[in-house]
Amino acid sequence: MRLRMGLVAAWVLVSGPAMAEAAKPVEPLDLYRLEQPLDPQLSPDGRTVLVLRQTRDIQTDRVMTELWLVPVPGSGAGDQRRLLVGADRAPSGARWSPDGSSIAFVGKDGSKAQIFLFSVKDGIARPMTALKQAPSSLSWSPDGKKLAFVSLVEAKPDDLYKLPEKPEGANWAAPARVVRTFPYRTDPDGWLTPGDNQVFTLDVATGALTQITEGPGDWGAEDDAPSWSPDGTVVLVSGNPAPDAHLKPLQTDIYAWPAAGGGKPRQVTNADGFENSPTLSPDGKTLAYVGWANKKVSFQRPDMFVASFSATSPAVAARNLTAKLDRPVSQISWAKDGKGLSFLYQDVGISRVGFAPLAGALSVMTPEVGNTRLLLPSSGGSYSTDGIKIVYPSVEPDRPAALALWTQGKETLLWDMNAAWRAGKTIGKLEEIWTPSSADGRKIHGWILYPPNFDPNKKYPLALDIHGGPHSDYGPMFSITHHLYAAAGYVTLFTNPRGSIGYGEEFANLINLCYPCQDHDDLMSSVDAVVARGFIDTNRLYIGGGSGGGVLSSWAIGKTNRFAAASVKRPVINWTSEALASDIGAVVGSYWFAKMPWEEPEKYWARSPLSLVGNVRTPTLLITGENDFRTPMGETEQYFQALQLQGVESAMVRLPEAGHGFGRPSQWLAAILSTISWYDGHVKVDGAQAK
Repeated sequence: MRLRMGLVAAWVLVSGPAMAEAAKPVEPLDLYRLEQPLDPQLSPDGRTVLVLRQTRDIQTDRVMTELWLVPVPGSGAGDQRRLLVGADRAPSGARWSPDGSSIAFVGKDGSKAQIFLFSVKDGIARPMTALKQAPSSLSWSPDGKKLAFVSLVEAKPDDLYKLPEKPEGANWAAPARVVRTFPYRTDPDGWLTPGDNQVFTLDVATGALTQITEGPGDWGAEDDAPSWSPDGTVVLVSGNPAPDAHLKPLQTDIYAWPAAGGGKPRQVTNADGFENSPTLSPDGKTLAYVGWANKKVSFQRPDMFVASFSATSPAVAARNLTAKLDRPVSQISWAKDGKGLSFLYQDVGISRVGFAPLAGALSVMTPEVGNTRLLLPSSGGSYSTDGIKIVYPSVEPDRPAALALWTQGKETLLWDMNAAWRAGKTIGKLEEIWTPSSADGRKIHGWILYPPNFDPNKKYPLALDIHGGPHSDYGPMFSITHHLYAAAGYVTLFTNPRGSIGYGEEFANLINLCYPCQDHDDLMSSVDAVVARGFIDTNRLYIGGGSGGGVLSSWAIGKTNRFAAASVKRPVINWTSEALASDIGAVVGSYWFAKMPWEEPEKYWARSPLSLVGNVRTPTLLITGENDFRTPMGETEQYFQALQLQGVESAMVRLPEAGHGFGRPSQWLAAILSTISWYDGHVKVDGAQAK
């Protein structure tokens, strides 16, 4: 593992010194051959890692998962083995019991997701629930006798109308949906069943269920599991019981509910902002949580707070432990001695595990935690630690995620599940670059991925790929999308323009109320810097990106005709329709703009790529899932029709049943390969668009 300081440009060699003659470039079907370790969990005794092995099945075109146990070297924990939990269970969210004898996980029981309990000794998995709605966010009680989890409780059927009784054998249409609030459909879940998330407990001995939260509040979430007090009497969870909570998606507080059920909650935090991920210290006296104060800006940096806690009064004197870090924080976990907490944070294109003592300076526990997305090189990932050992996915530019152990300042790969695949591949180099922006001289971080066997004396096409978010990032990690571009002969450029995370809150909010804006200048400056090196064919410059990258790529071709072609994926084209038709309308109208679209329509239009479509001459490919509710298909349709009406060469790729993330593996390949084909088919002639 190399400690990437991210301060100077550096070459990172990602191909072996002497690849075998049979080595091949990355190819499309490799997407089905690659595997990933997800959600690693150290056992309570620290001897074994529970990990989710993710694969992609070429026959069913589905993502598959298995649970595996991987021993820590020298622990005497036995052999690596797959847990036989039953075919097609699709396990997820697996968690060790406090004594390590059992593993709870969510898996399929027929067509529905249920909670299962796996006995480590007997090797048997048994279903524990028969829920109507899927459970998530499993959390063991300290004594191991109960599991807390989140599941939807459906609202009563709407009584707006009642049809007359249909005749026997009649085949009437499906019932109409009556919608009374929003969002009523979300990505990737689709149409929402009316109701609220509630927290339940499951008695693992008897199977008895107890609902401990009630009423509106949408208690808990997939990334915000309920948290127990050390004595097991209280469950902490975030929520917002206000009647207008749907209008304030970034407003939550932490509540303490009696674990026995039937009681009333006590509100623990009461700030204007977002508080979640509550966790109590081992002695139960200190509450830690992740949150931010509501500044009404587009990027709100999540920090880690601690406050004194008692069973009878609100938490007081919250103290920000990570304010000076100036990086977004998540996945907080108490040290066993209660003297501090570990956490994950994004930093200049990568993720790290840090440690924050209750008194003293922050420290870095690992130099890097790899992402597990495979498709795009965004930072992220997950980790588990016992205070001495840390397990996590480790990623390099030439290597998809491997399960790794960090201890005593050293990384050990526990399971490099793609080693054989990598040995048969020839992969290009990755170079880190920093480029002054023409807007204001700020240094913009980026990377150049070169084709295999790159020759600087030749001319190559350049593909600029822009990340989404916009408050997200790219980093020096393996991405099959970019390696397929490189294998097709493209020099691939990806950067973190202003608005990206991991460079401080001020940098992220340079696009507040100004997106798109000077982020466009950042991107063009990076392109200029690569072109200036002399190995780029300026008649073959290409631009593309997805989601927020779709916004910026469509904006760019309205600002310049320098690109031979564009691939605009799942974009926002019209901010008014995005605010009024997407599942994030409340965020758009409350944080990305100062007012609603009917109050300041001119500002929505001024920042919409559709406002510049009259300038576009660049041949444009559009790619969007037909079930995308984040940047709905209507955005793509507006842009396509506008391009067609003014005679700009354009094509629209519609992915059936796909959401914002494109879903199935073949749909990702369709997006990648159609982009490469579109680029291949468009070359400028002496700087002019080819007819």
